[in-house]
Amino acid sequence: MFISTNWRYQLSRYNFFAIIATLVSLTLIEYKYSIIQTFISYLNQHNRVNNIVGIFIVLLISYLASYKKNSINFKLILSGLLIHLSLGLLVLKTSIGSNTLEYISGLISKLYLAADKGIEFVFGKLSIIKEPSDFIFAIKVLPVIVFFGAFISLLFHLKIIQKTVYFISLFLRPILGTSGAETLCTVANSFLGQTEAPLLIKSYLKNMTRSEFMLVMISGMSTISAAILAVFASIGVPAKHLLASSILSIPASIIISKILYPETEIPQTLNMTKIDSEVKTINIIDAISTGTTDGLYLALNVGAMLIAFIALISMANNILDFSCLTINNIFQYLNINFKLSSITLDNILGFICLPFGWLLGFKDAEAFKIAELIGTKIAINELVAYSKMVNYGLSERAIAITTYALCGFSNFSCIGIQIGAIGALVPEKRKWLSEFGLKAVLGGALANLLSALIAGLLI
Repeated sequence: MFISTNWRYQLSRYNFFAIIATLVSLTLIEYKYSIIQTFISYLNQHNRVNNIVGIFIVLLISYLASYKKNSINFKLILSGLLIHLSLGLLVLKTSIGSNTLEYISGLISKLYLAADKGIEFVFGKLSIIKEPSDFIFAIKVLPVIVFFGAFISLLFHLKIIQKTVYFISLFLRPILGTSGAETLCTVANSFLGQTEAPLLIKSYLKNMTRSEFMLVMISGMSTISAAILAVFASIGVPAKHLLASSILSIPASIIISKILYPETEIPQTLNMTKIDSEVKTINIIDAISTGTTDGLYLALNVGAMLIAFIALISMANNILDFSCLTINNIFQYLNINFKLSSITLDNILGFICLPFGWLLGFKDAEAFKIAELIGTKIAINELVAYSKMVNYGLSERAIAITTYALCGFSNFSCIGIQIGAIGALVPEKRKWLSEFGLKAVLGGALANLLSALIAGLLI
C-alpha cells in the first residue's frame, strides 16, 4: 500500500515537471520564433538585407584586388568586423554613444559661433545671412578652415591630440594585432587628416613594411580632418554622422587594408609602448600663428580646387551635351528616328556606381542620386559631393547613410597630395606611394562604403 502510494506520488511529480518543462519549451520556442520574426522584419525594413549582401560584396572586391590572397589574416578581419559593428552599435544604438556624439556636435556648433565672430569682424555685413541667397561660400565656409587650423594646432601643442590618439590606438592594437605605428597613424587620421597624421610617426615611416604603408595611405583616404569636418557641417551635413563616420573609419580602413595587402613581415613597432611625437611650436602663440598659416593655405587650396573642379565638370558636361546635340543632328539628317537624351558626367558616374546605391538599401531615383554622389566623390572630391547632397532633397535617413559613404578623401587628386606630403617625409618611399596610389583610392572608398553599410543596418 505504501509502495503503491509512493509510486503514484513520484509519477505525479514527474508528470508535473514534464508538463512544466513542456510549457517552458513551448514558450521558449515561441519566444525564439518571435525573435526570429522580429529580426527578419527588421532586415526587410529599409531593405537592410541589401546592406548585409553589400558587406560581403565589399569584402569580396577587396579580396579580388588583394596583392597576397593566401596571406590574409582572417582572424584579424573578423576581429575588425566585430569592433566595427560594436562601435556602430555604441555610437548609433546606445544612449551613451548618441549622447556623446550629440554633446560633441554641440561643442562644434559653439566653435562655429566663435568662428563667426572673427568672420563678422573681417567681412562685416557680407557675413550676415538673412536669406539663402545671402550665403557666400568663400566668406562663410573657407574662413572656418583658418580658425580650425589654429584650434587644432593649439590642441597639438598642448599634446591633447597625441594623448587621445595614443589611448585609442592602445585599445585597438592588441585586439587587431596591428603594429603601434600604423595603428597610431590610422587613429590620428580621424582627427588630423592625411597630411598631418603621418607626422606623428615620421621617425618610423622609413622602416615600415609595405602592408603598414598601405594602411597609412588607406586610412588617410578613408577619413577626413577635423577642420574639413567643420566645413561639411557648416554647409548642412549632419555633424553627428560625420563624427560617427570618423570613428567607424578606423576599423574599416584596417579591415580593407589588411585584405588588400596582408602583413607577411615583422613590423619594427609591433609592440610599441610609447609615442614619439615632436612639438615644433615654441609656445601657445606660436602654435596659434602656425595653425592659422596652415589653415589659410588649406582654405586657399580648397577654394582653388573647387573653382577648378567645378569649372572642369561644367566644361565636361558642355562637351557631352554638344556631342549629343551633334549626334542627334546627324540622325535627323539621315532620317533616323532616334534621339539621344542629354548626358552629363554625373549621369555616367551614377550608372557606374548604381549597384552601390541598391546595396545601401535605396531604390529608384534615390538610389541613382546616391550612386551619382559616390561617383562624384571618387572622381572629383567629397566636398563637391556633399555640396550636391544637401541640395538633392534626399530623405533624412538617406542623408545620414550617404554621409558615411562620402566621408573620406578617397579621390584621384589625393594620390598627388599623399605623394607630395608623405613623400616629403620619406623620399625613399615615394615609389611605394605611386605604386599603391590607385589601390589606396579603392581601399578608402571601400572602407567608407563598409561604414555606410554598417550604418544602414543600424539606422
